[in-house]
Amino acid sequence: MNDVYEFRRAPGRGIIWLSATMIVLLISLITWTGAEHLLRLVWALGAVLILWMLLPKPVAGIRVDDDHLTLSAWRRPRLIALDDIAYLRATDISADSDITIVYKDGREEGAFAGDMPDIPTLSYVMAARGVPVRDIF
Repeated sequence: MNDVYEFRRAPGRGIIWLSATMIVLLISLITWTGAEHLLRLVWALGAVLILWMLLPKPVAGIRVDDDHLTLSAWRRPRLIALDDIAYLRATDISADSDITIVYKDGREEGAFAGDMPDIPTLSYVMAARGVPVRDIF
């Protein structure tokens, strides 16, 4: 098997949409009420919006090949040999899933939930490489 599985999650645009909506609402409020003292707030919010759009936002995700699981593959990659992993423990207690990597020597390491795909997909990908995913609720 020479397949490489890559999961990428692009950063959300929620703050951009929220700021743009607030700017439109403030301009509407200023137009209807004549509260021109709020114009500075519109300019400040516009500057924050432009600054936020210019800041780099890294892509989250993992990469799994035949030999390694790469956590945070597009930010600060960290390779973990699949031979060192006993199993992955998945708990679905919130909107995001918490994944814990359990090593064969008994150590445990939590994985960033934003990097991981949904649990059924992760289970399928890891089972194809001989690493079980346990404790799925």
